[in-house]
Amino acid sequence: MTIVGIPILVVASYRLYREYAKSRVVKNVSQDCLEFNEKGTGINLVPLERAVAFPRPGDIVFLPGETREGKSYGGGEYEVEKVAFTFHEAPEIDQPCPAVPSKVVAYVRKR
Repeated sequence: MTIVGIPILVVASYRLYREYAKSRVVKNVSQDCLEFNEKGTGINLVPLERAVAFPRPGDIVFLPGETREGKSYGGGEYEVEKVAFTFHEAPEIDQPCPAVPSKVVAYVRKR
């Protein structure tokens, strides 16, 4: 019984530790989001699960601003200059070299 029990305990403890370590990884605030970026500053975030389409270079997008004290800051019409995609490994998908998008950055400029 001990011959079987100790390896099972070791494997279970290792898996538990791996899950714990994975949960402690610090995530960037824009991780798993479509980020609209103007001059190095993120001006708007859309969670990837809520994004229905990704903008392409040359597209015009209308972004809401942040309202503070009755004024809207950052909102308006922007032109997409370029789009960058970041992917991370997805071991839960049973395919060769699986990856899922982890962040999309649309670089924009005010029109």
